[in-house]
Amino acid sequence: MKKVLKYVLIGLGSFLLILAANFFIVKKLNQKAMEMANFHPNEDLTAIPYLVPSRFLDGERFFAKIPTIGGDTILGFCDTGGGLSMLMPAKKDNPAVKPLVKTGILKGFMPVDYILFKDMVPDLHFPKPSPMPNFVLRKPFAQIKQPYLVIPPENEELGMITEKMPQMGAFLGQNFFVGKSWTFDYITQKIWLNTPLKKSESNNPNVQSLGFKKNSKHVSVYGHPSMTIEVAGGSIDVLFDTGASFVLSEDGQRLFNTSKETLGGSFIAASIFEEWKEKHPDWKIYPKSDLSRDIIEVPSITIGEYTVGPVLFAKRPDENWSEGMIRSMDKVVKGAIGGSALQYFKVTIDYNAELIRFERQSSSFGTIPTSN
Repeated sequence: MKKVLKYVLIGLGSFLLILAANFFIVKKLNQKAMEMANFHPNEDLTAIPYLVPSRFLDGERFFAKIPTIGGDTILGFCDTGGGLSMLMPAKKDNPAVKPLVKTGILKGFMPVDYILFKDMVPDLHFPKPSPMPNFVLRKPFAQIKQPYLVIPPENEELGMITEKMPQMGAFLGQNFFVGKSWTFDYITQKIWLNTPLKKSESNNPNVQSLGFKKNSKHVSVYGHPSMTIEVAGGSIDVLFDTGASFVLSEDGQRLFNTSKETLGGSFIAASIFEEWKEKHPDWKIYPKSDLSRDIIEVPSITIGEYTVGPVLFAKRPDENWSEGMIRSMDKVVKGAIGGSALQYFKVTIDYNAELIRFERQSSSFGTIPTSN
């Protein structure tokens, strides 16, 4: 009996040793990935503008219509301020998708389902997500470099998102947008790819330089852009966040006189929210309207030469920005601008030039390819 126990303990110890070695090897590989000089594929600057099939939601948020195998279309919610791009778990049971699902390893020990983008989306023109150095899937040690969508397990948070936005079949986060140039035309409700900005445009008062968190080689390792807005004469650093949304409580639905469960929104740090509330008692407050959080109606904000409004902001704890978002941003921002502000603009964002341009008039890019 003692011999059996001895061999069991030796076997268990060996297994734990292998597991620990695997973890530290992968950790070292991931640290090297964060310091790579060319993680994101270079954009083809000769490519002509491409009209991305899309559907706008209340003129403040939008989905990309992803053409998948078998002729189906999946709606991918576009969120520049979001995390990794994902396929919703319910979609992997689709008979056409299920055989294509693979399993990779995260951090050396966590199995994660994923699907290669090229296997699911046959349209060669359609934009693809980029692998991110801060989230590296391996099989087992080799890095998966082809574009993919992660398929997360079902959980309570995903369940709530699916309940509030049942039309969402995929989530397109920061890595869908990095390495490319885009135009989000809220005025005509169109989305364009391959619309680069020239460095010379940085002199335009309606063009801002973007900030990104970078490694020691000055390469962006996250795709969360920082920019600046002005409110009541004060300058505020914010995240550019196309997916910012309010989840309306019953009080919120009543106060906004709507049956909608979500609205496009913007966010602001609690300290600034309270400052606005104190200095501007005439600004309307919607108590406990974004779930349990208050919303404030700011009469106008200024971006470049343009002053637009009203713009709704929901209160968020200061720690969300100083302790949370700082991990993936170049500076501590104090909020995020989403659809409640962006709805007034045609926005062109170039992740490679690190510039963003705001316009109040729309113009056409001409003939474009829409399929392969």
